[in-house]
Amino acid sequence: MRNTLRRIAALSLTATLLSAGVGPVAAARSVSPGSMVQWQTPSPTTESAMPEAPKNLGEPVPKPAPTPELVPTPTPSSSASTAPAPTATKPAPSAPSAPSATAKPAVPAPVPATAKPVTPGPGKPPVGVRTPLAQPLADAATASNPYTAQVLVLANKYRAANGAGPLVWNKNISTGSQQWATTLNTRINKGSLDINNLHRADAGRSILPAGADMYSEIIGINGSAQQIVDWWMGSPSHRAALLNKQATDIGIGQVKISMAGWNGSSVVVANLAGYASSRAVQPQPAPVPVATAGDVAAVDQAGNLFIYGSAKGGDLWQRRFISGGWSGVQQLEIVDFNSDGRQDIVAKWSSGHLTVRYGQANGTLSTPLQIGKGWGSFDIMVIKWRTSDKFPAVVAKSRVTGELFLYPSPNGRGFSVRTRIGTGWGSLNVLAADFDGDGRSDVLARNTAGALLLYRGNGGGGFIDEPRKVIGSGWNGMTHLSGINNHLGTHQWGILARDRAGNLHHYPMLKGRFGVQSRIGSGGWGPLQLGS
Repeated sequence: MRNTLRRIAALSLTATLLSAGVGPVAAARSVSPGSMVQWQTPSPTTESAMPEAPKNLGEPVPKPAPTPELVPTPTPSSSASTAPAPTATKPAPSAPSAPSATAKPAVPAPVPATAKPVTPGPGKPPVGVRTPLAQPLADAATASNPYTAQVLVLANKYRAANGAGPLVWNKNISTGSQQWATTLNTRINKGSLDINNLHRADAGRSILPAGADMYSEIIGINGSAQQIVDWWMGSPSHRAALLNKQATDIGIGQVKISMAGWNGSSVVVANLAGYASSRAVQPQPAPVPVATAGDVAAVDQAGNLFIYGSAKGGDLWQRRFISGGWSGVQQLEIVDFNSDGRQDIVAKWSSGHLTVRYGQANGTLSTPLQIGKGWGSFDIMVIKWRTSDKFPAVVAKSRVTGELFLYPSPNGRGFSVRTRIGTGWGSLNVLAADFDGDGRSDVLARNTAGALLLYRGNGGGGFIDEPRKVIGSGWNGMTHLSGINNHLGTHQWGILARDRAGNLHHYPMLKGRFGVQSRIGSGGWGPLQLGS
């Protein structure tokens, strides 16, 4: 039993009365383009007087590729080697370096335990009626207790990062929280702790001063304050309770387990409550942007969109729910499409529609705006392709004809007439980035042999006329590749890659070469639709 309990991060019991915060759910419904929206249907048959692409400007010659040896993870070359485009190159026989281990829980989201909902029953005191408070203990927790003070600091840090106001230490609530933490420690010492019944029958409602219109109780058994709060944040039910915007007051109790074999773990009880009078004066942080450059977007199998904030090369195990309604999305791009300083989400759907949802000043996404249709057979890259452009463009590869097209955007809401900028791209998987750091966007293309080829953009809408360089091999082991900018906070580009085992990797670009690879996600990313 002790060994089992030592692995428990937390169990949660949450009750909400009258008014409680819930996560936003906004369906990504399609809307017809308005009179101000212009879009070009990317069907090759609708284009008249198609311009011919200049010779040697990004026109790979499709050749059959030999069957390569299996290389489990890509090994980018530290320096580029010259090769004709896109002659298949067999992956390097040497095994790539093993990714460094990570100490955080498995991504995308650790779920330490299943939360139990509160079951209303008779004998519960009504809201607003004062109930007896627990008697203070000799060692009752106070705000000066370094452990509980740190729990409060960390909790408010996470709340601020997610747009919730700070919780205020409530001495009366803390008395009851401390009493229950002591009770649980006594049960551990007696060997009578029931992990299925960690909470008080009323979830701590009886310890609250009168007037609370919401309350919740969360319990953790772990080591440091950081570990306690991180585990709460890793569990959907605990996270929801801790980040509830209706909560204003908190009480925290902590007892270090005295029984041998628990390695200095603590029992921590937190009781949250919301009061309308406190809420009226609770300072609110500035709205949190939906996404920033370098973040990773992920849609799960239920159609929920999450944003994983950059951890600067560390594990992406902290996520933020954005909205539901994303079932059917095939590609996601995080980009400032209307150049207003906030990141937007451009999405291509199984219906062939192309939509954009703009990041807004209040930290939410706008309703979806349809900016095109007929994109089902195209792979898209959204990037400022021409250096003179104010707004990002879409560079799209037709999987049917192998042609590469440029769709400029004159206003961040639609497209002007497209231009064909290449042919023969059908067998290549493409992504956009500035590999050489010259301020001009490039296209990186993986061929059927797993080699990664560099097509440098000339900044004017085409490609530099030069032999194509092989900048890596063994990339056919990846199930997702996309360009990602500023993931490390250095304003440099990189590649977001997912391997067949569901691990996530970041490959930084250092002005013409790759830097040190980081594994930023350990397992669990396979079923997700990713974007960057």
